[in-house]
Amino acid sequence: MKTLIKATSVVALAIAGLGITLTAHGALVIYTVDGVGPQQFAAPTTPPADAPWGPAGYPGDTVELQSYSGSFDLVAGTTVQKINTLLWTINYTYGGTATDPNAWSDVSFAFNATRNMTIDGVGPVSLTQAGSLLCSWDNDHLSLAGGPTVTFYVQGYRVDVTALGIGPVDGSNFDGSNPWVQPGQDVMAQFDITEVPVPEPSTMIAGALLLLPLGASVLRILRKNRQP
Repeated sequence: MKTLIKATSVVALAIAGLGITLTAHGALVIYTVDGVGPQQFAAPTTPPADAPWGPAGYPGDTVELQSYSGSFDLVAGTTVQKINTLLWTINYTYGGTATDPNAWSDVSFAFNATRNMTIDGVGPVSLTQAGSLLCSWDNDHLSLAGGPTVTFYVQGYRVDVTALGIGPVDGSNFDGSNPWVQPGQDVMAQFDITEVPVPEPSTMIAGALLLLPLGASVLRILRKNRQP
């Protein structure tokens, strides 16, 4: 019986040590977010031959989310981190009718910016955001809506990530001839980090001690079965 108690004590101490290890704080973790695109948005109406830039002169704007990798301290709290770079290039977008290039209307597009994210090797989990592009006669306007919260469990912490919206942003660079590359926009997300409770070492030791009677019973049965 002394041997069994000694063995159980060793196990209990090991469990206690594990509990202490699991409650360590401040690890620096790496996260990665995939890119999306590029996506080009040409108007659904084909320009007629007498359109000012010709039938092939209205290729439309291009939008892209560039992939990104970053890091953060795994401690309880809230932080805002970059997750992507939004790239936008403006080009002519046709807004006339199939027969009249002067019957102009604004043209709008909706796009899906879904991509994968991992934190410390956990995942991938899908980040979803809806984008909107409005092309008017004078300028174009781009926006990216905020996304739903996604959850990761990393090293004893829960990390809730919520992608934040952008815009609408107006085109600002029209130097030179088309296409016009616009300034990149940082796509940000809020990281809400909470510690996931783990059993206290004393609780785990008590659980191990509760197994003592069962272990002793099993040991007696094994010894009895071995008797000639």
